[in-house]
Amino acid sequence: MASVNYVFKAVKYGAQKVNLTATVHLPKDTSSVKGIALYFHGGGYVVGSRAMLPAAHIDALNEGGFVAVSSDYRLSPTISVLDGPVADSVAAYEWAQDELPVLLEREHDIRVNGKNIVTLGHSCGGGLALLMASRAHPPKAILDLFGFKYLRDPFYHTGSRTILPPGTPPLPSAEFIERVFEETPPPTAALPPFGPNGLDLCTPRQAYLITSVGKGTQFDKIIAEDEYDYVDPEKLLKRPDFPPTFFVQGTADVVVDAKFAQWAHAELHKNGVQAKLYLVEGGTHGFDARLNRDDAAFEPIQKGIDFLAYHVGVGVGK
Repeated sequence: MASVNYVFKAVKYGAQKVNLTATVHLPKDTSSVKGIALYFHGGGYVVGSRAMLPAAHIDALNEGGFVAVSSDYRLSPTISVLDGPVADSVAAYEWAQDELPVLLEREHDIRVNGKNIVTLGHSCGGGLALLMASRAHPPKAILDLFGFKYLRDPFYHTGSRTILPPGTPPLPSAEFIERVFEETPPPTAALPPFGPNGLDLCTPRQAYLITSVGKGTQFDKIIAEDEYDYVDPEKLLKRPDFPPTFFVQGTADVVVDAKFAQWAHAELHKNGVQAKLYLVEGGTHGFDARLNRDDAAFEPIQKGIDFLAYHVGVGVGK
């Protein structure tokens, strides 16, 4: 597959400038393109990058008739979720609808209607994908992969979750962790605390995320009380015109409780919105990160992408 980068938004911080970039993954058969799939990465709004869209997911999206796009957003906590991840994701969405089709036709001879757009995302990126339902031209469909929603629920605000593996060494000092607030301008990419070699807390940002989630304070410094309705899709999910949505959720997820996907699915179904829920028995948070397309565990991802394709008129399955 070929990919190309475009800057969709630039933000000035004094003499410095942060370029927000989207990576556009082009299918081999460009004649089959019928839509744009915009992806938002996970990482608790604090870590992660647009490079986290797995190759298997890109292949499946391309094969399904989509130009796959993965976009940056500025990371908290030196910017709020509303001003960083949400505002930048909205900018990426509007750019993908309005400007990307022009670039695709001019530079790659790909003709696609920008209104034929779908969104998807992992974890907090799943929540961002759902928020695009608020736009004037909402997505044709959404794929929520264990996404953030119902952010006021006590689940996120208590220190009862066990997210660290047994035998974890003592956490870094508070002084070390607080250095994350010196990171200005906000970065657009940061390594997650769990990598291929296990837990890694060598940076203040990684340690900040792990400790705040464990204490139930992960939203305290990044979401103001009067901003929840703008960063949480909970109220949007009550709308009868919400886009068709496919939820994938692991039952053993300790970062996002499975009940939230069940609530959202039930809410949409009650309002007559086409919605599907695929519960992955024993699935943990990020269970699909290293899957290959021929792995049996990739089935819910493939079904979700087929759902997206159906709703832009590409596929045949529901």
